[in-house]
Amino acid sequence: MQLPVRGIAVLALALVSPVALAKKEKKSKGEAPVALVGWQTQLGWPGSCYYPPDFQNLNNTDRLRAREQSLTEMMAQWNGGKNDGVSMDEEMVIEVETVLLGRPERVEEVVRENLEKCQGFMTGQVSEDAWESWVGGLRASLTVGECRQPLDYTMFDYLEIGAGWQRPLSICKDEKVRISGTVKDKYRISEKGPWINVEGDPAIPATGLELPCNVEGCFAGQLILKFEADSGWEKIYPVGHELIFEAPEHGTISYRINDESFFDNSWFKSKGLEDHTAIEVSPAQ
Repeated sequence: MQLPVRGIAVLALALVSPVALAKKEKKSKGEAPVALVGWQTQLGWPGSCYYPPDFQNLNNTDRLRAREQSLTEMMAQWNGGKNDGVSMDEEMVIEVETVLLGRPERVEEVVRENLEKCQGFMTGQVSEDAWESWVGGLRASLTVGECRQPLDYTMFDYLEIGAGWQRPLSICKDEKVRISGTVKDKYRISEKGPWINVEGDPAIPATGLELPCNVEGCFAGQLILKFEADSGWEKIYPVGHELIFEAPEHGTISYRINDESFFDNSWFKSKGLEDHTAIEVSPAQ
């Protein structure tokens, strides 16, 4: 008995279609693997790692949310919140978070690099110290060439005559600031020494002495300023009652009195009242 041509075609299709469909399904799965997103772990890992989404395939709103979520998850692990043996310095983590909050677009690259560090840690190829060292270096690497904070405000403080460098303040290249100290307030830098003010002791030029500021114009006990450039060098300047300082590059300023042994320093007292030198740092107009 012969089947009609149409019947033969239907029978042939029925015989080959399961194999053909299986091959097609297998190929489809190979072309579109499911991307890992969120907290993932693997056999043998002591914990899990956060896998970020593909930021470039997200719309603007979802991309912003994904950055925020990624930062939150990284902070949680760095702060020891995942119970996986990872717990980094809290202050350092806060500093890095602050930098990233001001540069949200940089979260994308950081979270991808962090995934590599986490995977290395989970497999024993990266130590916690190495991972923490990388995190600690993010602040510098993310802000290289930038000014951390312009000194566009006025800062009031009281001078400490028993301490070293005080109140580090960020300053940007070409900024001019005025630093001054009150001259009416007196102190001395040795038990039987003369009472002096921020101008220092004119009888003791600091040239050649073992003092922080020992160039021409520096005196013992004088108010002095240190500029630390972000590039690594530093220089110390005599201030006295006032100095207008222009930053040659991005950096940090701090101040102190020109002295090294603080144990015998004391403030002038009169009728029960003790002097305290007021310090003002402000933009120079």
